[in-house]
Amino acid sequence: MLPPDYFDYAADDLLELYSKLDETIIRDIVRRLVKTGGVSITADWQIQRLQESGVLLDDIIRRVAQLTDASDQQVRALFEDAGVQAVEIDREIYQAAGLSPPPLRQSLGAMQVLQAGMQKTAGHLRNLSMTTAVATQQSYINAVTLAEMQVESGAFDYVTAIRNAVRDAAESGAEVLYPTGHRDKLGVAIRRATLTGVSQTTSQISERYADDMGCDLVETTAHPGARPEHQVWQGQVFSRSGKHRKYPDFKKSTGYGTGAGLCGWNCRHSFFPYFEDISSAAYPRETLHAYEKQTVLYNGQTIKYYDATQMQRAMERQIRATKRELAGYDAGMKATDSEQLRNALHEQFQAAAVKLQREKSQLDAFIGQTGMLRQSEREQVLWFGRSQAQKAVWAAKKSS
Repeated sequence: MLPPDYFDYAADDLLELYSKLDETIIRDIVRRLVKTGGVSITADWQIQRLQESGVLLDDIIRRVAQLTDASDQQVRALFEDAGVQAVEIDREIYQAAGLSPPPLRQSLGAMQVLQAGMQKTAGHLRNLSMTTAVATQQSYINAVTLAEMQVESGAFDYVTAIRNAVRDAAESGAEVLYPTGHRDKLGVAIRRATLTGVSQTTSQISERYADDMGCDLVETTAHPGARPEHQVWQGQVFSRSGKHRKYPDFKKSTGYGTGAGLCGWNCRHSFFPYFEDISSAAYPRETLHAYEKQTVLYNGQTIKYYDATQMQRAMERQIRATKRELAGYDAGMKATDSEQLRNALHEQFQAAAVKLQREKSQLDAFIGQTGMLRQSEREQVLWFGRSQAQKAVWAAKKSS
């Protein structure tokens, strides 16, 4: 098994790697937008924009290809670490029951499962990254087309139209496009795919060991703030075969093997072997009850712990969005030759800097009142570096 808090930080190295692609994409879009040199409805201008979109697509595809080797190495390191940790925890339980399971690297079957999980997840990440190229090209075309329509209609002048396009592009950031048409931020999609891949692979390894050791019973992990559908089964013992007279069916009860169930999308739970008359429950009823009933106090209101975690995630997402916006304006100011556009982008930068300080203050107050654990890595746009941060702080001070 893997403890729930393992999933809080496991994907950080991969996210840092993909954040460089995110940075490149935003800067490429913004640079091309501010270099338009004017907006017109002539065929020549439209052809030039389409050619730019083609170059943008090719550039991103090339960068994704360059990223692949480094990404594959990170996936391998992450999966090997997760596999070793999960197996070692389970082995201690088996050994306490008088069994002698081999270490991970000495189990051919478990290593095959690990290898298959690595390859599947690495391939999934490549596919997600490649759809980013297509989504980015479409975002650029949409931004230019909207700017063209705004100028043509007389609703906005050129500077205002391009400033709005830069804002929209920066707010969106790099996105992945799913076959259903649904879009996600690149970082969100990479994190979900990576952690889901780790969770499913290590759970399959745990199953392989349980099969080899003849272990039918398993206990699920538990943690505060579990989604309501998972609270009903966390920290309980189940029968993998479904034939035990005392314990309920594992898959039917937990949804194991489905996206919404145990070890599915964004699930931090896992499971470990349990031996009747030998093992003792890792999560007493009182502990589970406390997890379920846990609340926090915010602005004088009592809020369920799970709802508070969702509020915190929303605040963190908004901070990331504003940092992307600031980085986009910064890139635009550096790329444009138009003093008028540079001044307009600078005004937007200052307004976004004030907004960022307000959002940070709101999160500070939330953390201070509720006592929630601050996860600073969830607030980061990892390429939003010291230079942009200092500019944002200075701009906010000037505007206050």
